[in-house]
Amino acid sequence: MHISSRSILVAVVLVAAGCSGPEDLGRVGDFSLTESSGRTVTQAHLSRKVSVFAFIFTRCAGPCSQVSYNLSQLRRQLGPQRDVVLVSVTVDPEYDTPEVLQQYAARYQADPQGWLFLTGERDVIYRLIRQDFYLGVDANEGPDRKPGYEVDHSSKLVLVDGRGHIRGYYSGTDPDDLPKLARQIQFLAWQNRLPAVNAVLNSTSALLLVLGYLAVRRKWIGLHKRCMLAALLVSALFLTSYLYYHFVVRGGEPTRFQGPDGVRGVYLTILLSHTLLAVVAAPLALVSAYLGLSNRLPRHVRLARWTLPIWLYVSVTGVVVYWMLYQAYPAP
Repeated sequence: MHISSRSILVAVVLVAAGCSGPEDLGRVGDFSLTESSGRTVTQAHLSRKVSVFAFIFTRCAGPCSQVSYNLSQLRRQLGPQRDVVLVSVTVDPEYDTPEVLQQYAARYQADPQGWLFLTGERDVIYRLIRQDFYLGVDANEGPDRKPGYEVDHSSKLVLVDGRGHIRGYYSGTDPDDLPKLARQIQFLAWQNRLPAVNAVLNSTSALLLVLGYLAVRRKWIGLHKRCMLAALLVSALFLTSYLYYHFVVRGGEPTRFQGPDGVRGVYLTILLSHTLLAVVAAPLALVSAYLGLSNRLPRHVRLARWTLPIWLYVSVTGVVVYWMLYQAYPAP
């Protein structure tokens, strides 16, 4: 987990500020399209990534080149973020084969990992644009159509979060709209990183608990107090971040375990024990801290003998749950 202390601070500040981010404007349904490399891309491949969709075609004499140029500038501004992807979908799939799209992508020096160019059946693409993205698209099939104007389509950029929910529409031709779009992308990307931040907070809590235990064994009471109070603070930050992610970001929708059935039982056992003991650990930690700070040491010691192993187990299994859910068996 490559999460810096600055990253944790930014995420905690966002949570504490109660930032709700861009508005939820609907959900993109499942789709299956062909990328310029020839591989199939579905909505599931974009899970847990922030996506910016654009609708273009390569022989377009209208706004498409400006839209693609602005996307290339946006990509440079965002930098190499693995959880942010640009998606250009052609509205002229009969002409825009994967090979044609590859040449078009090369014109904008598009990174194939961070910028996808998709094609497919015209009816599928048009239905996706109209019914899921709520945008217009129509083929110009009259005898008087001009070259480069084979399709009328929207030049809007559509921001989609990691759960497939539309979070905003932005002008694809106005460079002044890009800074606002970039800020919203960064906010949604931070929301998606909260599970990793939570794992770091749990790891930090476990480390502080072990240090606090070692300190009291050596009669370093001052260090013991500082470690245990710091662990209490870190656990409180974790709980705030955890609740924010699951109830605000995910709207109460559970994260499904993607591992095989043989491992699912192990995961559910760890998750259940972690959840039940977390309910017990919170009041135990608060009461133990109160008894220690009020100098009721005999009662503090008796309760702490139960509090420490339960609290430590909850912190460690929180990291294990994160690893199994997001690292060992992530969503495709």
